[in-house]
Amino acid sequence: MLQLTVILILLIATTLLYCSNRHQRLLKKPISKYWRKLATLLFIAAIALAFYIFTSAAAAFFILLMVMLALMIVPFTSLFKSKDIN
Repeated sequence: MLQLTVILILLIATTLLYCSNRHQRLLKKPISKYWRKLATLLFIAAIALAFYIFTSAAAAFFILLMVMLALMIVPFTSLFKSKDIN
């Protein structure tokens, strides 16, 4: 159950980090840059929780794998948005 919590925290953190970038295509306007601080805190919390759950090598691999996966998947979600033809 804690693994799912780490995955959700990392997904939220990467989504906030992506949506605060000016080159994002998920929202019409990027969210405020202050959300990056929350994303950083969520990353730190997820890393701490992962090192609590797993051994150190497994936690490092798990965090690296999940962050890379989320950073690849989040930009592709903009492709599934319906576009207005006005």
